[in-house]
Amino acid sequence: MPTIADYKLHRVRLELAMPIGDSQVEFAVHWMTVMELTTDDGLTGIGFDLQQGKPTPALAQLEAQFEYNMWPVLKGSNSFAEALRITRPRGGNVGAATLPQAVETAVWDLMGKAAELPLYRLLGGTNPSVPAYGSTLDFHLSDEEFRRRLGEFKTMGFEGIKIKVGHPDVEWDLKRMAIAHEVMGQDADLMIDANEAWSPKEAIRRCHIFQNEGFDIFWIEDPITREDYAGYAQLRGEIPFTRINTGEYLGFSGKRRLLEAGGVDVVNVHGSFGMSRAAAHLAGDFGIPVSLGNTIMEIGVHLAASLPEVLYLEFSDLAWNKLAKEPVKFENSRAFAPDRPGHGIELDRDALAEFSCPE
Repeated sequence: MPTIADYKLHRVRLELAMPIGDSQVEFAVHWMTVMELTTDDGLTGIGFDLQQGKPTPALAQLEAQFEYNMWPVLKGSNSFAEALRITRPRGGNVGAATLPQAVETAVWDLMGKAAELPLYRLLGGTNPSVPAYGSTLDFHLSDEEFRRRLGEFKTMGFEGIKIKVGHPDVEWDLKRMAIAHEVMGQDADLMIDANEAWSPKEAIRRCHIFQNEGFDIFWIEDPITREDYAGYAQLRGEIPFTRINTGEYLGFSGKRRLLEAGGVDVVNVHGSFGMSRAAAHLAGDFGIPVSLGNTIMEIGVHLAASLPEVLYLEFSDLAWNKLAKEPVKFENSRAFAPDRPGHGIELDRDALAEFSCPE
């Protein structure tokens, strides 16, 4: 069994082609950490971490934190054991890990490479293709910029689109939905995402306005604050004409409470492979499907392809794909998991050098 022998970190700065965000935030730059874990038999697993809103620490500081918090445990360990280990942090250990998602992604990549299987097959999947929708992240775009962005997704063949709502003026929301219908066609699945902009009463009011104006909404995402489980149950009862999609911002225990409250029609999972698989299993016990939110380098396609009852995978066509020699393929409103060992994302070394920002 391969053991982890060495590592390398890269600090990356990626300027976005246009500002992205929602009713609460706006970003123009992505700060990424790229991790390479190497085994004693020469395999390399690649993992990623993303920070928005402020720069990551300088590379030397990242390395010092990683050496102190994580490397003593990882060095010499079995990559299979690291991928499958269950931990329950307590007290001062909560949040103490450095780059845990990058580590998890890298060790799962190592597992797939050692087994000579793509991750979706290692995780039990048989079909690499999953339904995907375009996500515009458009709240801070002008109407014309928004229209062009929708046109790009239309040209790529997407039959489902998610747009941002949650503006103080309901007429703004209605205008954006009208533009989406105009560009994508009324047969396209239309999702809307408010990013916790409303109270339960306001969410109910707005959804009825949208319905009365003729907008058939496939789902509304995160209309109210994440931990208002009773509010979500109220919404689910009073707006039966659309699905409630939420859970993105909740940990496993929060997703369990949401399901127990009867407050969700589609559980949003992404990020950690282990936690997302557990949450999807739990959702299945309640008869609730899941969706996959944005994942760095789109590697969540492997998770989506390994799970039953996945309605959709999100795709926003973000700048991180510049770092991949061959990004995950999207075609005719579907995503295709790479049929290469591990997660299948090979770094473009020239692009990595171009966007590296050690200090």
